[in-house]
Amino acid sequence: MVLDFDELNVMKQVDTLYSDISKFARKTYKELWEARFLEVMLYLIADGFIKKQPDEDTIEELLEMHMAGLLDEPHEVTHYTFSHEILRKRDKAKEAVLSVPTKAQKQLMLDRHMNFALQQMRWYSDFTSQDAEISAYKEAGIERVQRHEQNDDRVCAVCKAADGEIYKIDSIPPLPHPACRRYFTPI
Repeated sequence: MVLDFDELNVMKQVDTLYSDISKFARKTYKELWEARFLEVMLYLIADGFIKKQPDEDTIEELLEMHMAGLLDEPHEVTHYTFSHEILRKRDKAKEAVLSVPTKAQKQLMLDRHMNFALQQMRWYSDFTSQDAEISAYKEAGIERVQRHEQNDDRVCAVCKAADGEIYKIDSIPPLPHPACRRYFTPI
């Protein structure tokens, strides 16, 4: 198959778009992790669990460990690697855009596939926030936490049954599904 000029331009734009998404996600996850980590640390200081937050080098080291695990290793919930999945989503978007004849259909396909990428980014934002919370508890020496769920009708049966459970900090079970809204408090 030989692509015409417009199709080549669209493919380049899709490449650029997904590259920008990946860069934006990495930057955003770093900022989110650090902000959530520091927020939990301040909470722990205010409630008397610890006297001071860790130094900047320790925070940076924890952040880098999180980022490597989050983006470059298979995730325990999704079972895929973020950086590979962005490339796969990019390639699927290209394939979909090429499979339809009209400009309007191409735009519709691109929008649809962008929504898939955005959903993945939302999930990984949740994973980042929860990892920062647990990392802060570990760094503060918290040994046990209690799980809490949101009090609304969107909580699944698995999560509802786990509400109030107490875990050792190193034995917290993985998320049961993406977009889980559980949170923990120190005990």
